[in-house]
Amino acid sequence: MSLNLLQRPKGTTHARIITHEGKKAFTPIKEFDVFQGVSGKITFLKETRKGYTELGQMDFDGVWPIKENKE
Repeated sequence: MSLNLLQRPKGTTHARIITHEGKKAFTPIKEFDVFQGVSGKITFLKETRKGYTELGQMDFDGVWPIKENKE
C-alpha cells in the first residue's frame, strides 16, 4: 500500500471518516486501506498527549488506491 498519492498533511497519525449516512470510523493512517469502498469526508488527525488535533479534511470517493490522472 502506498500513501504517496494521498494528500495528507505532514504529521498525520490517524484518519477519521464520516460517511454521507452519518456513520463514523477511525483508524491509524498506515491502515487507511480499510476505508476502501466507503465514501465520505476524511479528517486527518495528529495524536498528542491531550488527544487528537485536526490537521485537515478532504472528500474521499472510496476508491483505493488513489490513481494518478495521466493525461
